[in-house]
Amino acid sequence: MATSIYKKNFRRVPEVVAIGHLDRLTAIARQLDDKALESAVFDLKADYYAVNQKFNSKSIAYYQRAIDFATDNKLPLYAAIYLHHEGLFYYNFKHNTKACFYFLKAQEGFKEIGFNNVPNVSVYYSQVADFYYHLGNYTNAEIQLQDALKYPINTPRDKITIINTLGLIRRNNQQYQQALTYFNKALQLALQSNDTVWVGIATGNIGSVYFGLGDYKRALPAIKVDYAQSLKYGEKNNATVALLRLIKINLAKNNIAQCLKQLDTAELLIKNSATSVLNIKTDIYDLKAQCYDKMGQPAAALVFRKQYEVAKDSLAVQNNIAAVELVKMQYVIGKQQAADNRLKAQVRERNTVFIILFLLVIILVLLYSRQTLKSRKDKELMRAEKRRVDQDLKYTAMKLQTYTEHIRKNNKLIDSFKEQIDQLKNKNADSTVVEHLEQLMQAHIMTDTNWLEFKKIFMKVYPDFLFNLKKNFLNLSETDVRLLTLIKLQSSNKEMANMLGITPEGIKKAKQRLRKKMGLDGELSIEGAIYTL
Repeated sequence: MATSIYKKNFRRVPEVVAIGHLDRLTAIARQLDDKALESAVFDLKADYYAVNQKFNSKSIAYYQRAIDFATDNKLPLYAAIYLHHEGLFYYNFKHNTKACFYFLKAQEGFKEIGFNNVPNVSVYYSQVADFYYHLGNYTNAEIQLQDALKYPINTPRDKITIINTLGLIRRNNQQYQQALTYFNKALQLALQSNDTVWVGIATGNIGSVYFGLGDYKRALPAIKVDYAQSLKYGEKNNATVALLRLIKINLAKNNIAQCLKQLDTAELLIKNSATSVLNIKTDIYDLKAQCYDKMGQPAAALVFRKQYEVAKDSLAVQNNIAAVELVKMQYVIGKQQAADNRLKAQVRERNTVFIILFLLVIILVLLYSRQTLKSRKDKELMRAEKRRVDQDLKYTAMKLQTYTEHIRKNNKLIDSFKEQIDQLKNKNADSTVVEHLEQLMQAHIMTDTNWLEFKKIFMKVYPDFLFNLKKNFLNLSETDVRLLTLIKLQSSNKEMANMLGITPEGIKKAKQRLRKKMGLDGELSIEGAIYTL
């Protein structure tokens, strides 16, 4: 009740007013000898400063006082809740390593109490799932969401949110049929509760799955609903994502004029966005380049293609930073968990040392009699696993060789197209024929999709190459990695030029830029630098 009154009336009033009322609440709690209420005041003060001063030391101090007070007064439920609240505080201000630490400590507290004894425990699970989801840790996010569904859920909207996020995880993992199952379930719940906002969101997500499957006929009406509902409720970023899907459908239908108008609208929608929209801008540049390519305006297309490459490289850097932060967070958490486990082990050892020694003697006798048999089984399993791995590697190497040969044949075909195009141009042949030949040639150049397929096969044959490449040369872009991968396969400049759709001279310049990025001296070649990776 106190929390509800505070959030309704005092959360955004001047500091002297808010803190004055909260101090009076402390006095009331002490008169009533209500330790839980007294501890809640510290939590509310932490919340007040977080709302009004953003990331600040006062909130951190008050959260710690709330946790300590609840612990000292044997209120384990409240201590766990305040740990969770502090985790949310760090998460809201992008301190993900700290946030994860407090979420883990809170869930450890809930576990000791018994999850069934924690009011609204599904909400805590759902909030931690949201944290993992936005970090891209879909595995842990799904675990939290499935646990949330095991307990009572207060409102239909909370349940819809959980089920919808499970669908998003499946969609992000390209498990489209399972994603559709979750999205349709979310839609049905939204319809039952007459929640028009979630009807629009779930419908849009269903459309996004059909869009991913290339079924534009079924995707189009759903995406239009998503776009309209997002605009209605002021969700401009969501509206822009839906609009980009509509643009891609129009592009496939060659409605170029409509695409360009919609792209202008997309830029206006994200113009003053408070959140990062780099991924959306990258898509906009790419789509504009494609539109001008189809309109036969290569100069204009080149301008947007360059902006797309710059944005894509920036997005790759952003994603790399996020990935490094995730690894760092996991490392810190692992250390904390190890320290906690060691402390618990020491306590148990003090109380049970003689029993453990007795059990160890019995276990050692049993282990000795079984060790020989187990050793033989382990060796046989290792041999079988090695045979399987060798066979997989051999098959993947053959697949990479076949794929590479296919690319080389494409190179010959591209050369043939170029010769025919040059001959026809010299003879002043029909421009339509020349344009068709140029389109055929472009169709054989390595696209982003082909690159992703090629990269999957390459990483199986050379599993450590890309990791060591980025470890040794930190500022490489995705375009640089693509070129170095082709160099690793000993492709010639001409072959690489054909595959990437540029000139051999362009390859030479790219190599020169790469040497500077990689910091190579005059004697060491790029080939030599990556030979041992």
